Amino acid sequence: VQLLSKLERTYPSQKKRIVCGFSSDKDLSACGKSLLSTVGDPSRIHLVEAAHPRAAKLEDMLEAEPRLKGGNFDEEDRSITAQVKSGLRLAAEGGELLVICGSVFLMAEAREALGFDEPRDSQYIAEVAGANLRHGQENFADTDP
Repeated sequence: VQLLSKLERTYPSQKKRIVCGFSSDKDLSACGKSLLSTVGDPSRIHLVEAAHPRAAKLEDMLEAEPRLKGGNFDEEDRSITAQVKSGLRLAAEGGELLVICGSVFLMAEAREALGFDEPRDSQYIAEVAGANLRHGQENFADTDP
């Protein structure tokens, strides 16, 4: 809610397009309502589901706020990358500000989709600290290419 309020204060006349996903322990209904109050049109919302056991499932987000069914999501390709790329394209076409927000669990893949080339955990660290998830939430700056 604070981010959305800040966006409204900073960019009051700018149309916004939002790519977002949440942790499963959040009030998904309240999150959906906040997004809708910011963008108005659900077609300017892109829902994503992070590949993490604590991430909210797409179905749960849609059930919690049914108006989000008018948004952008893909039940077959739930990758964050697909929605970030779609959001970038549509925001450029519509002169909109693209905001990527929500759970920390989606940020590594979102940053990768935006072209950030960041150090990744070694395979050993990923297995031990990251529970062998695709994107660990801590970077220990593995310098091996």
